[in-house]
Amino acid sequence: MFPFLIKIKNLILDILFPPICLHCRKTLTANQYLCETCHNSIQLNTSLFCPVCRLRLAENKKICGHTNYLLGAAGNYHDPVLRDLIHYFKYESFENLSPILGEIIINYLKLLNFKLLNFIIIPIPLHRVKERQRGFNQSKLLAKNIAGHFNLELIDALKRIRKTKPQAQFKKAEKRAENIKNCFAIKESAIKSIKNKNILLIDDVFTTGTTINEAVRVLKQNSAKRIIALVAAKA
Repeated sequence: MFPFLIKIKNLILDILFPPICLHCRKTLTANQYLCETCHNSIQLNTSLFCPVCRLRLAENKKICGHTNYLLGAAGNYHDPVLRDLIHYFKYESFENLSPILGEIIINYLKLLNFKLLNFIIIPIPLHRVKERQRGFNQSKLLAKNIAGHFNLELIDALKRIRKTKPQAQFKKAEKRAENIKNCFAIKESAIKSIKNKNILLIDDVFTTGTTINEAVRVLKQNSAKRIIALVAAKA
């Protein structure tokens, strides 16, 4: 659906139907998407993780050594409220959910008490065809919220050079890796900007990690320093 049609559809729905909580369906006041009870039920994680074995890296000091980046996941995808938020945001084009999900990630970073020194923010890109169909890049919207709150530089450094099938179509990690292989490249204008920089690599969900792995590989090839993959939820 074209972006302007999505906006018209949402406007008509707001007029015809009173807003309801996206999870429990309780009637809400205008410009709300979650009731207070559902919002407060979301459980935030309190550590970074190894993206391979999912070991909790308590106090950000322990390093597992399985890979060359760390995973920061605000919550877990089995959390029903968070899962519903992500579903509506990503698949139902609820663009206005980005501040809520962005706040969840921001609160998670505050819990970590993590020092964001020499960090820049880079969102995972969509292919231009996919972004045109959806009307926005969900990862970039989240990145803007996080960058604005912490006063960090957002660099749109990655681009998709190959259109891939949706990762959700593939259950096996090997098929996901094959689907996503060599689909990213660094924009020439961003090469100098990422050299020796710490990076928060933003996406919405971490499942098998194949998309993030490929993006990290390209960033490391271009002299990125420390990379933390930062997502709203991990599966």
